[in-house]
Amino acid sequence: MAANGYFQLLHEDGKMWMKVFPPEEGGNMFTVEDVMNYLDMISFPDYDEVAIDQYIKNLEFDSPLLLKEGEIIPESERCSVSITPMGERAFVRFYPPSTGGASLTEEDIISDLKHAGVCHGIKKKAIRHFLEHHEYGREYIMAEATPPVQGYSAKIQYFFDINTTAKPKLKEDGSVDFHQLGNIKSVQAGDKLATLTPAYRGKAGVSVLGKPIPPKKVKVRHLRFGRNITLSEDQLHIYSDVSGHVTLVEDMVMVSNVYHVPANVDSSTGDIEHKGTVEVAGNVNTGFAIKAEGDIIVNGVVEGATLISGGNIVLKRGMQGADRGTLEAEGNITAKFLENSKVVCKGSLRSDAILHSQVSCQEKIEVLGKKGQINGGSVKTYADICVTNLGSTMGAATKIEIISEKDLIVRTNDLKEEIEETEKALQKIEQIVHKVKQKLAKKQEIQPEQKKYLKNATIEKPKLMKQIREKKDERERLLRRIEKNKKACIRVDNVVYQGVEIVVKDVRKIQHESVSHCRFVRDGADVKMVGL
Repeated sequence: MAANGYFQLLHEDGKMWMKVFPPEEGGNMFTVEDVMNYLDMISFPDYDEVAIDQYIKNLEFDSPLLLKEGEIIPESERCSVSITPMGERAFVRFYPPSTGGASLTEEDIISDLKHAGVCHGIKKKAIRHFLEHHEYGREYIMAEATPPVQGYSAKIQYFFDINTTAKPKLKEDGSVDFHQLGNIKSVQAGDKLATLTPAYRGKAGVSVLGKPIPPKKVKVRHLRFGRNITLSEDQLHIYSDVSGHVTLVEDMVMVSNVYHVPANVDSSTGDIEHKGTVEVAGNVNTGFAIKAEGDIIVNGVVEGATLISGGNIVLKRGMQGADRGTLEAEGNITAKFLENSKVVCKGSLRSDAILHSQVSCQEKIEVLGKKGQINGGSVKTYADICVTNLGSTMGAATKIEIISEKDLIVRTNDLKEEIEETEKALQKIEQIVHKVKQKLAKKQEIQPEQKKYLKNATIEKPKLMKQIREKKDERERLLRRIEKNKKACIRVDNVVYQGVEIVVKDVRKIQHESVSHCRFVRDGADVKMVGL
C-alpha cells in the first residue's frame, strides 16, 4: 500500500518549521484541516492559517514553511482517536514527533485509547505494527467491536395448501367454471398440520466503548389453532384430531368435520347449525338458515336465506336473495352470481355477477368472466376491486367504494394502548408475586391476603399473557392489511358506464361518461382515472 503524505514540525536555529512529506504514487495527501486540527491539539500559539493554506495548495515542498520564531518545547509523537457512531470501530491517526520529541510506546497508545473511552476490542497487533513502521497520514483500526449474533424470526411451515382464495377457471367462451374450485382441503386424523421454528433473538455484541450492541429485532410467532387440533408437548407441532377439512384464516389453523345435506335445506331439514363444515347437495330455500363454524358449500341455488360461516362460503349456482338473503363469512366468498342480497365478507370475494346487492368486504373483490358485471346496489372493500363491466346502460344506482383505512389505524392505536396497560398490570402482578416468593424462601410469615393474592395471580397471569399475545397478533394483522392496501384501486377491464358513483378512500366521483379499460385511484383530493 502506497504511503500517504504527512507533515512534521522541525526546530532549527530557534525557529519552528513545518516540513511536508508528499505521498507516494497512489497515496493520499493530507488536508489543510488536518494541519489545523493537529496544531490545535498541541495548542500551537498564533499560527498563520492563510500562509499554511497557500503553502499546501501550491504543492511546492522543497523548502519547509516557517511557522514561528523563538524557542518552543518539543512535541512528542501524538495520536488522535475517532470512533464510529455505533462504536463498531476506533480509528487512530498518528503524528510524528517534532525535533527532540519523544516517541509513543504501546502503553501510551493504549492509555490514549482508554482516555477516549475505548475499552473493548483493542488490537495490539495493529499497535505493534505502527510501532515497527511508524506510518503517518493514515488511519489505523485500533479497536473493533464484538459484533452481535443476529437472530432470526420465527417461521411456520404448513403441511396443507394455505391458499384460501378459490380461483375458478375461465372457460374458452369466457364463462367461469365453478365446479372445480379446489378450496376444500381434506385432512385425516393424526395428520401433522404445521411446525413452528421458534424465533432466535440473537446475542448482543459489545462496542469498543464497552456498551452492548443489540441484534436486529426478530418477529415472534405462535401456532394459532382452533378445536379438533392437538399441540405437541414441545409446542412446536400441531396435529389434527379428526378427519375433515382444514383451513387457514388470518394465521389460525382450523379443522372441522363436514356435515352433508343430501338434498335441499327446506322444511324437511329445518335450520342447520354445525360446528364444522356444511355441504348442501341441493338448494337453500327462502326463510331458512345455515350457521357453520367451518365452511358452507352449496351446490344448488340459495334463495332468500341466511348463511353465516366461520370460514369460507362457496355458492356454485349463486344466490337470488329477493332482498332478504344474507351471506356472512369470516373467510372468503365465491359465488356464481349474487342478486338482491346482503353480503358481509372478512376475506375476499369472487363472482361472475353482483346485481342490486349490498356487499361489504375486507379483502379483494373480483367480478370477472365474459360478463363480469357489477350493477346496482353498493360494493365496498379495503382492497382492490376488479370488474369486467361496471354499471349498465339502464343507469341503475351503483356505488363502488375503496374504504379508507382510518378506522383500522384508530384500532391499531387503541390496541397499542391496551397492550401497554395490560403489560403494566402483568408487571405489577409479577413484582408482588416476586416479593411474596422471597418471603417464602426466607421462611417469613405470609399474611392470609398475600396467600390469596398469590393464588389469584397464578390464575390471572396466564389470562393477561394470552390477552397481550392476542392483541399483538390482531395489531400485526391490521398493520399488514393497512400496508398491503395502501395503493388499492378499482380496475375495470371492459366498460364503466355513466352514472356510477365511485369512492376511493373518502373521495367521491360520479362517472359522467362511459369509458373502457381503466383504473380509478385516489390522487390527492380527487379520484383519478388512468389507463390499464
